[in-house]
Amino acid sequence: MRTYGLTQLEKLAIALAVAAVLAILIPLYRQLVDIKRTADCLSNLKDIATAINLYQLDYSNTLPLAYYANPDGSPQTDAAGRPLTWVLCISSYMRRDLQRALACPADPTGGSTVITHPRDSNRTLRLSYGFYAPLSAARLEDLPNPGLSVLIADSLAGGQLGSLNPNPLLGGNDGFVLGYDDGTLRPTDSTRYITRLSVWRRRAEGDWTPDNLRSVHGKGVNVLHADGHVATRAPSLMILTRDSQGKLEPPWTLPEPRKRNDTENQP
Repeated sequence: MRTYGLTQLEKLAIALAVAAVLAILIPLYRQLVDIKRTADCLSNLKDIATAINLYQLDYSNTLPLAYYANPDGSPQTDAAGRPLTWVLCISSYMRRDLQRALACPADPTGGSTVITHPRDSNRTLRLSYGFYAPLSAARLEDLPNPGLSVLIADSLAGGQLGSLNPNPLLGGNDGFVLGYDDGTLRPTDSTRYITRLSVWRRRAEGDWTPDNLRSVHGKGVNVLHADGHVATRAPSLMILTRDSQGKLEPPWTLPEPRKRNDTENQP
């Protein structure tokens, strides 16, 4: 009895066709997943922006504290040894579930910074976003470019060598509050770049370059600006640049003294 079936050549052709289809569909699926996660992350930042805006209405247009500090500038911690952060300032203004709003869906760690839940001391929250420390408690009118200044961004609790620290802000260069390569609070004349903003790898043979700066999103770093709008920025924004006068260029801004009008000096 003669049987009919696929020849070896036909089977090979089908296998190659399936492999070709998968080679197209898998990257497309990953791209769609990244688009969805990026959108959800931006939605988180919009909710945070709304809470910060409400906070400012009650506190004279002042931004929240990046973290609560001791007299010597070191971060305060609670009874469990966890840092007291900007989340405490805005938690009562948040409408959504805090854990959903504070954890980026693309963060592979699920939120590398662990803090105590501000509404239940028996629970913890995982945080995926870092607050730009120099803008802690700054007034918007003191910022030269609030619409161009990054306030909160995707961040991992890792230092410049990529180590993860479950107790951020303690032990040197690890933490989620954004800092500099040579300091944690403010830049110096020798500061070269921003640290702790979703940095994934560092070339062993050299310094930071734009093409080795990584973020948890394929197209860049999701950021909330000081004026409240959100956007996805290129990872290269982590590099610190200065103008000819030595001032930080956007998107990094430092509060500056308010310029007094000449009429204010008149009796």
